[in-house]
Amino acid sequence: MSRLLINHPRTGRILLEASEDALNRLLSEGKSFVVELLGKEKGKEVASELFSSEMIEWAEKEADWYEKKRVLILPITSPLYPPLLRECADAPFALYYKGVRSDKEADSKIFGSRMLSVVGTRLASQYGRECSTLIISELAQYVPKLQIISGLAMGIDGCAHTAALDNSLETFAVLPCGIDQIYPASHRDMAVRILEQGGVLTEYPRGIKPLRRNFLQRNRIISGMSHALLVVESRVSGGSMSSVEYSSGYSREIFAVPGRMCDANSYGCNYLINKNVAQLVLNATSIVNSMGWAKDKISDILAQPTLFSATRELKAKLLLSLSFVKGIDEESLIQESGAEVGDVSLALLELELEGKIRKMASGGWIKC
Repeated sequence: MSRLLINHPRTGRILLEASEDALNRLLSEGKSFVVELLGKEKGKEVASELFSSEMIEWAEKEADWYEKKRVLILPITSPLYPPLLRECADAPFALYYKGVRSDKEADSKIFGSRMLSVVGTRLASQYGRECSTLIISELAQYVPKLQIISGLAMGIDGCAHTAALDNSLETFAVLPCGIDQIYPASHRDMAVRILEQGGVLTEYPRGIKPLRRNFLQRNRIISGMSHALLVVESRVSGGSMSSVEYSSGYSREIFAVPGRMCDANSYGCNYLINKNVAQLVLNATSIVNSMGWAKDKISDILAQPTLFSATRELKAKLLLSLSFVKGIDEESLIQESGAEVGDVSLALLELELEGKIRKMASGGWIKC
């Protein structure tokens, strides 16, 4: 019950500067320690509210609900609290967690030694979805104990969770609301799968709605609890870039998947790579080698073809269709090649990255 009191939105923030030892004493000594910590006058005032009959009744009711729903309340002093997040100056006092180890608080750690956060646009393209899925699929082969962290949002977040689940990796969703809600509601089935193969967590007590400001606050947890951050498709501004700011401030490694230079949803990733804020990711080995997650360094050349799925034949066919002067739009190239839309888009991206073609201001493609 004391854990709930220190995380109550009205009173918990008074202990923001408290040390770990102070929080432990609060949990064990309660009212007398609050008076000692804040001084006689202020301490009595705060303790009076914090341990009032109204607050105690609220805490008891909440504690009963969390216990029935098998939700763990992890104060920052708990050995089960995400260890990297605990080191962050703005880490939340407590987290509400429900997942595979909710019943084993005393004898099982929840968060491992290799954790990767994955973020990106909600308006993910086929290319972005393919990249996130393929990279995580490869990572599962190299790092079977890897845990994937994201925000359960539409687009890249959902792709990351699904790829982790499909490849037997644990995955954790950080919510911008109380744990009694799932946002977005359309991802409820995904959340149920996550509970069986990872967990959901939040800093907000039940009943708190997914308010706009909560999303940015949530991003610091996504960044803080992981060893590295992977950005797949992002605009120059937005939630993904706030995660980058947090990760940079926490001295985490940052990785980004490049995209087409004319694609607004890739501006952010390309900008991060260009400014050396993020490392360029062409496949999973870029992350594994940089993080030292494999016993021996893996050859990038051997792994390269697994990310880009366009065939040599398709790229050769597209090059034959293009000229050095007159631009040809993508729709025409799809019709001429007879290939799938996603395959043509991916082949064009590869050719552009290889410096063999470029996109004109009119939207057409020409050879370089």
